[in-house]
Amino acid sequence: MSKKHNQLINFLSNQEQEYVPAVQIAEAIGVTDRTIRNYIKEINEKSNQISIVSSSEGYKLQTEDINMLIVNEAELEETLLDFEIVQFLMTRDDYTTYDEIADKFFYSPQTIRSRIQKLTMNMDKLGIDVSIDTKVFKGIMLVGTEIQKRVLLENLFTSISIKKEVYKDFLTKNFCNWVDEDVIESILNLVEEINIKYDLNLEFLMYKKMSVQLIIMISRIESGNHVVIELSEEMDFKDFKEFEVASAFCNGILQYVIASESERIYLTNYLMSLHLDLEEPGVENKDLQTVKKIEQILLNIEQAYQVPTYSQKKFKSNILNHIYRIIYPVSHNLLIYNPFVKETKSEYFFSFSIASNIALKIEKEFNVEIHDSEIAYLAYHIQNIFEAQDKKRIKTIILYSRNYERTKLLSSKIATYFNELEIYKIEKCSQDYTFHENCLYIGIDLAFTPKTKKDIIMIQNGLHNGEIKKIRFFLESQHSIIERANIFWINENNPEQAIQNLLQSNQRGQFIEAVMKREKMSYTSIGNLVAIPHPYFEMQEYKEEVIIGINQKAIEWGNELVQLIIIYLPSDDVERNEYIFTEFFQKTKNIKDVMKLVQMETKEEFIHCWNQI
Repeated sequence: MSKKHNQLINFLSNQEQEYVPAVQIAEAIGVTDRTIRNYIKEINEKSNQISIVSSSEGYKLQTEDINMLIVNEAELEETLLDFEIVQFLMTRDDYTTYDEIADKFFYSPQTIRSRIQKLTMNMDKLGIDVSIDTKVFKGIMLVGTEIQKRVLLENLFTSISIKKEVYKDFLTKNFCNWVDEDVIESILNLVEEINIKYDLNLEFLMYKKMSVQLIIMISRIESGNHVVIELSEEMDFKDFKEFEVASAFCNGILQYVIASESERIYLTNYLMSLHLDLEEPGVENKDLQTVKKIEQILLNIEQAYQVPTYSQKKFKSNILNHIYRIIYPVSHNLLIYNPFVKETKSEYFFSFSIASNIALKIEKEFNVEIHDSEIAYLAYHIQNIFEAQDKKRIKTIILYSRNYERTKLLSSKIATYFNELEIYKIEKCSQDYTFHENCLYIGIDLAFTPKTKKDIIMIQNGLHNGEIKKIRFFLESQHSIIERANIFWINENNPEQAIQNLLQSNQRGQFIEAVMKREKMSYTSIGNLVAIPHPYFEMQEYKEEVIIGINQKAIEWGNELVQLIIIYLPSDDVERNEYIFTEFFQKTKNIKDVMKLVQMETKEEFIHCWNQI
């Protein structure tokens, strides 16, 4: 199955079982709609697991379980070759020529050279600190720590989609040259036993990762390739629940190898990177210096975002424990396991942005590298804070000219209709009335129109549908920001060019560095052809502003394709920012709507289309 075939399948799998027209699919993956129809025909003919059905509305993916699809033979062969090459290179202590590898796996030297080039690029994307050193006339050699080599090999193997029913045979076939079949049988039983004993609730991918990691561990120890970890005097890993589980695994493989203290600590950190469902995630005897550094990070975040990551004990404790637990796994560059990164990044975008700022500060303070998978976990904590807080309501003062009792009755009705309003006072309006800051005013049947620049809604005392609509329209217009946005039609080739173009076109070039700093931490693409670039809250001159770019074509933005770029320069009101990011997500969560938006040719058309969503 070709790369474009896979792009098409992935695209349709994200459309919530809705039909999508061929022209929209074509624009999303950069081909013609005729080509799309050919692709669909080829996929339906070649695959037994996937069926793409059509109707007058377009195409949709029909499959019982998209997550359990097994890759076809061509893709399986390609992915397996990467695994086999790394597995082979891990057994060699010297340089190996392309011809030797080609003879070993029955491929041409040119094919091996091409696969190794792609493998190198994939390792860079994953952030695994392993490289392939090349020397003229000598060949290639895998360079990196033992930990990183194991992480790479396991990642390559577990990234292959395979059904659980055939997993044992598949595992045996590909590791039979490293360990005996009875060892594999024993490891699978051990993982099952510990899963039940500690109530780990391992899903299939975690089950795969654990079993493969243990098999690699046994083989590498047998061959004299040991993990080296500089043990920390401050950190006692025996305080972690994962150490108990790691010890159970090490005791379970005693008949094959003896795991050193470093191996046990490595396995402890590896289990921590999986975020297992353990009953006791807390750590009592924490290193005070580490705790102080984390507390300072949480204090800085609270001061920047007015989110109680430090001042409220419960939130502070939860996030601190979480950060404390992941510092050491990420310091060894273990890949944090999180299968829901994409969903978290799009649906909880504002929380993800705050979390990425926390991650940036962790990186600086502890000299580690944090990936999106871990940022997503931090985002869960931030989102929990938002959801636990009572939303601030708008302080509202009711003004009247006469009949206080009647006004009081109407104010109760207004409060019932509009939960977002807090009726703060009911006051009589006069020509010399003093208006307060930060309040919304509703004047009921006033004898005159007050001269003020403050927000005031004038209604009649009947509170009929017209008056209700007037208040609702006013409140919605206060939230709406797209009407004030500047919209540009551009033709750029990458995210940096698009961001620079849009900011400079809007005379906001001073924000380029801050926005790109955010992009380098974690790309702001959220799927459905949309990216929402924005800076961290680190500058004082922020004033809410939206700059929209519609690119002539979809461009690569991290792991996504993007055509609609919404640059957001934040307000100093955190709740306002949360609202805006939520609106962006709600308006762009359906690819059909986004496809309509990018086809608009004027600002008026765009705003009208946006408001219709």
